This record gives sequence, structure tokens and C-alpha cells, in this order.
Amino acid sequence: MPKIDTLLVDRSPGETRVAALAGNHVIEVYHHRIGLPAAGALYRGRVGKPLPGSQSVFVDIGLESSALLACGVTRPSEGVSVDVRIVQPPRNDKGAKVALIRDAEISKALTEFKAPICLAEAEHPLAFCGRTYQHSLKSIIVTPNDIDHAMARMLDSSLHSFIHPDSSDVFRDYGVDEAIERALDPVVPFEGGGKLIVEYTAALTAVDVDAGPMPVVEANKSAVDVLARELRLRAIAGPIIVDLIPSAGRGDLVERLRKLVADDPVPTRVSGLTPEGRVELNRRRSRASLSDLLMDNPSLPRPSTYAVALDALRKSVREGLVSGSVRITVHASERVVSLLRGPMQSARVEAEDRLKTSLTLQVVPDVDISYVDIVAG
Repeated sequence: MPKIDTLLVDRSPGETRVAALAGNHVIEVYHHRIGLPAAGALYRGRVGKPLPGSQSVFVDIGLESSALLACGVTRPSEGVSVDVRIVQPPRNDKGAKVALIRDAEISKALTEFKAPICLAEAEHPLAFCGRTYQHSLKSIIVTPNDIDHAMARMLDSSLHSFIHPDSSDVFRDYGVDEAIERALDPVVPFEGGGKLIVEYTAALTAVDVDAGPMPVVEANKSAVDVLARELRLRAIAGPIIVDLIPSAGRGDLVERLRKLVADDPVPTRVSGLTPEGRVELNRRRSRASLSDLLMDNPSLPRPSTYAVALDALRKSVREGLVSGSVRITVHASERVVSLLRGPMQSARVEAEDRLKTSLTLQVVPDVDISYVDIVAG
């Protein structure tokens, strides 16, 4: 895998996006949303009931679903407070998986907080990428309006930072938006006419290989190469089964895949071939996949209401700053407008602070959830 040499930063109300590039290729895309539980975040929770038939207990950490704590034979009593770290973020209707943390990881200033509460957010993706790719990273590209004091402290002063013009959209200009759109498509074509078909289920991710007009051996080899890239771009995690086309040399492809994922910052274990000849691997679930973040349902080509609302705020700020307009009107579906008026009010206020004017929200009846129209003036 090529070395990461560039980070793109796009900060907008309610969300900061960081793209890691190797030359002109988009390798990874991170989304940081305030309050979104991620691996590494520290919580003080309250122990609930045990999970029947296991040595685990549920822990209320203040999220929609209780977290699951594997505690072995020594199980904390129901109702007591415990300090935990998220090791696997929640997904769909499943709560997070957590582990007990040491007292040394908790600041003395936080000892008086009552459960359930978040004690410390997970590491910001900009800081994570700067630390992880420090030896190959050469530049960070960010627009002036996207830098705040907290982010400025994360930027390595030894790196060459190229500041884009205020009006520029770095994710559009460097092809990141296009890469994200492709990564949300279950079909991944590759050179020669073959393709991967990625299917998400509650238990695992299934990947099918279609050779098309290609020779089978060549298609399997290309499929393994493309899969290694797609794992990182799509942030696929958990158990993964790859149904290669029956052919000679599939065992060699297992070793090839191991080498391709060796520099993945997320631990990835390639177990080998199943008795049926499929490749089995597991990639640690440290953050939400792109499909979980941006889609209502990975099997349906429809963006989530939250993602559409964030995009509306992003476009509103960009349009307002470019046009210098004193009035911005957002035309959207009732669900999007309701979200901006309610749960996403703080993000909307952030947009209004940056624009120095209020946003007018206008419901458009009977439109698709993805419909958004920004009018300046």
C-alpha cells in the first residue's frame, strides 16, 4: 500500500472530516462528530443486569443502548459505578463493547462526576493520523475558515501546510467526495472487467468475486488487491468472508492478502481458507464504517437523515462565505428540517455563528430525504 503523504481537513458545523491520501489516491476518510462514541473514549457507567449465559454485564454509559462489559468470574454488583473504555463502538442496534480502565487513566478532576457520563472523548482523527503517519506525512491541506484553536494545536509545525482559498472545497477538489460516493456502492469494479460485490450483514461482511470476462486466476488476484484498499476506504471491520472463484493457487492469495494489509493501522488478521475455500479475515472494529455513518441502511441507496443535515449545514456555510449573503435559506424535507431544529440545534447554531446570520429552514413537502437546496440572498 502506498505511504500516506497528505491529509485533507474539512471542518464544518457538527463534523470534521479528515482524508488521508497517498499521492492522488484516497486511502482513508475519517468523520469526527461531537458526542459520537468511538473506540478509546472513556466513560463512567453504572452496572446493570448480567448477560444471560455469559460472564458479561450490561453497563449504562448514557448512550441509546447499554454497553457490554466482559468481566470474567469477578462480576461487579448491579448498580455500582465503573470506569470503562470503549473498545468497540456501537453499531446499529448493538451497544458498545467496553473494558475496565485503570485509575491512573482518570484525572483527579474527574473523580467527582456521577455515572453515566463521558469522561474523555476518543482521540481526534487529525491527531490520530498525524501520529500514525508522522514518518511519511508531508503536508496538511486545510482552508483558513476550517482551523480552530484546538485543531491548530494538533497540526505539526514541521509539516508543510498549504492553506487553500476560503472558497475552495478541498474534498471536492481532491476527489474525496467522489471516492466516498464510490465507497458507498456495493459493487466495486476493477480493471479488466471483474468486480467485487460487498454485502453487509448483522454478523459479518460478505465479499463475492465476479470475474466477468477475466481469466479466473487473474480475477482472484485483482480481487485481493482491490479488497485490501476497500477495507481501509470503507472502514470495513469485524468478521469478513471473501468468496473467491474456485481455482488453483488460492492458498497463495492468502499470503498475498496478509502482506497487503500489513501496514493497515487497524489490526487485521487473515485467518486463511475455510474448508469451502473462502478467505476468512477479521479487522478490528475501532470506528463506524462509511456505510454506517452515511446510510440509513447499507443495502438501500439512501443517505441517512443525519448525513443529509450535516451536508446541508456544510453547503450553507460555504455558500454564505462565498456569496457574502446576509441571508441563507435551506430547503429540505420535513425530517431534515426537524433534525436541524431539534437534536442538531447546536450544529445549526455553529453554522449561524460562522455566517453571522440566522439560517431560514423551509420544509419542502413530498421530496426525497436527500433533497437539499441552498438559496443565498
